Amino acid sequence: MAIDLIQLQQVLDSAQQADALKGEVKRALRKVSTLLQNLQSAVEETEALLSPGYTPVAKVRKAQAPRAATVTDADAPFGRKKDGSPKSKPGRTKL
Repeated sequence: MAIDLIQLQQVLDSAQQADALKGEVKRALRKVSTLLQNLQSAVEETEALLSPGYTPVAKVRKAQAPRAATVTDADAPFGRKKDGSPKSKPGRTKL
């Protein structure tokens, strides 16, 4: 009983392709599973929002730090700061 090397090579190639396909199917299945879990959690959140006993929680805002005072040069044109940048954008003059 002689083994044909060409047939053996074809069997090995098909096995390699099958392993690659198996890996792609596993990755796709993982993605689908994750998407289904996300969808299920979104449905649960929506059900909780639509339940009659739901009361929204007010968000607490952080206190903002006061802005630092900018030093302006009184002699500079258009009220520019000491570094030369404009204090505010000058508008167009109306003619």
